[in-house]
Amino acid sequence: MKRILAISAMALLTACLIGWAALAGAPPADRLPSADDLSAEPNSSGSGRGAAPPGEMPLRPRSSNSPTSLPGTTPSTPISADPYPGTSILPPSGSPSPKAPTPGAAMEQLPAGPAGYPNMPNQPPVPSGSQLPMEGQIQGPAGYGAGPGTAPQPLGNIPGGTTLPPLGGSTEPSGQPADPNEERVLQSPLAAEDMGNHQEPAVSLQWIGPTAAKVNQPNVYSLVVRNICTIPVQQVMVRVRIPANLSCGDTEPKAVAEGNVLVWELGALQPKEEKVLRLKLLAERKGDASPQAWVTFTGSAVLHIKVREPKLALKAQGPSKLLLGETAAFQLEVTNPGDGSADQVKIHANLSEGLECPRGNKIDFDIGNLAAGETRTVTVMCIAKKGGTQKCEVAAEADGGLRAQEAAQVSVTMPRLELQLAGPGLRYLGRKALYTLKVCNPGDAPATNVTLSDVVPEGFKVLAASDGGRHDFSAHTVSWFLGDIKPGEAREVKLEVQAVNPGEFKHKVSAVGAHNLSAESELATRIEGLSALMLEMVDTEDPIEVNSETSYEVRISNTGSKVETNIKLAATIPDKMEFKSATGPVRFHEEGKLIVFEPIEKLAPRADAVFRINVKATDQGIVRFKIQMTSTNLTEPVIKMEATRIYSDAPETKSSH
Repeated sequence: MKRILAISAMALLTACLIGWAALAGAPPADRLPSADDLSAEPNSSGSGRGAAPPGEMPLRPRSSNSPTSLPGTTPSTPISADPYPGTSILPPSGSPSPKAPTPGAAMEQLPAGPAGYPNMPNQPPVPSGSQLPMEGQIQGPAGYGAGPGTAPQPLGNIPGGTTLPPLGGSTEPSGQPADPNEERVLQSPLAAEDMGNHQEPAVSLQWIGPTAAKVNQPNVYSLVVRNICTIPVQQVMVRVRIPANLSCGDTEPKAVAEGNVLVWELGALQPKEEKVLRLKLLAERKGDASPQAWVTFTGSAVLHIKVREPKLALKAQGPSKLLLGETAAFQLEVTNPGDGSADQVKIHANLSEGLECPRGNKIDFDIGNLAAGETRTVTVMCIAKKGGTQKCEVAAEADGGLRAQEAAQVSVTMPRLELQLAGPGLRYLGRKALYTLKVCNPGDAPATNVTLSDVVPEGFKVLAASDGGRHDFSAHTVSWFLGDIKPGEAREVKLEVQAVNPGEFKHKVSAVGAHNLSAESELATRIEGLSALMLEMVDTEDPIEVNSETSYEVRISNTGSKVETNIKLAATIPDKMEFKSATGPVRFHEEGKLIVFEPIEKLAPRADAVFRINVKATDQGIVRFKIQMTSTNLTEPVIKMEATRIYSDAPETKSSH
């Protein structure tokens, strides 16, 4: 607000000074057109000020009381985009012109201030009695005014595209000569920090041609359109209003006529580029004429922003091979190959199940900001717990959605132990048994410090062990130290035992090595006693006499290693004998000639059962005494027979005839 008030006060003071100078040195009326002449020209707004159509920026015509230039000078009027839409750079009607043009120099650009008024720099008053042409009047070729009687210039005298400098020999307000090639643009006050991005599109218009003309004699005039800013302007369109006492015979380039207005569409103008429009004008009657030109264009401002692109590149390195149980070190390297800083960089490492780290299988690292081209490295230490291919998967991320992924894998070589136990599944008491223990390494690394052991069950007694096996009597264990077993190699040992107790027993064998290698196996063996019954029978008297008695003694012996059960015995009394009595461990009963004993429930190994059967001979001859035995384990009965001779001492009786 303070700045606006200061600018307004300065503009008011300047206007007062310029007005005083205009009153002090007003030129004769025949040299300057009156305000009524200007207001009489047609315009799109319907006012007498000659304003441009809406959205266009006209040349600023000078009012009748404004200071004028020195005779023979040619002012030019740069036009800039209106910074306040809806306002005009023209001063209010009847007010003095804000600034008189410097003699011989191009009209300066006046950026608009508050309420659409241009910011007016301080100007010294024009000396009294000076005669200055009004702003926008016509100049002669090369910027010099053509005096009375100057011949009309042909239309082709000024080549197209020729840069026409302002009139030379002019002076600045300070009194120093002005550079004829200089184009001056006044800038509005800006803060120092805004100057870098402050850009004002501006286009200047400069008339060149004779300032005096004769009735019915054509003259050639040039209108120089110049882009005086450092940025391109687009859609440049120039309009020239021809007053009523002039007529236009020809234009180059060709203009489009819209009533008394000529229109040129010039397109784009690059920085410092200019284009020359040539018109052949003819004065039809006496009097002053003021052709009015204005330009419209589309301006732009370019903001230079330095755009940088950070990037993330990730590299994971580790050992290619690792032995089970060894420690692996993975080097995780994150780099920013871009040209901007990568912010809030983080690394996430994920280890497979076969790798064990004290911090767990998911590890996070906070790297912070990573400058362009910077590299940082972190290390992950872990132990190989399983064989096969193990992985360390790594991901890096940063602000702005930056992400990179990488993975390192290691082949963990590990030995393996497989154990086989071969031996009998059934053994009888007292019999020997041979067991074979075989251990092999199907892995891809040597198995070291391998020890093999067999826990001998109580049903067996150790007789011998091959390959230096050691028997621990207190622990009932036989062990072998095998040392190292190469990949694919197999080792075999043997153990000889004897069955001493009946029952079912399991041999449990195990193999252990370094790095927690182990393998186990077992085999069950059933031990049974031998079922063996022996049956014996003898007669106490043989031969015997008729009517005498004899006895048959029967012995059942269990010669096996197993208790025999349900032993049954039956005796058949032959003809010529009769049963008298029987004794034994069990009772009996008679079934005719068959003597049946009750079953013997159990007969221990090495035990006997004795039976005695008494009979009487009733007739002479040879007889056979038969016994039969069965038991639980005997699939077929055992039969035994004993022959006995019976004789008679009585003489034979001869029959008479």
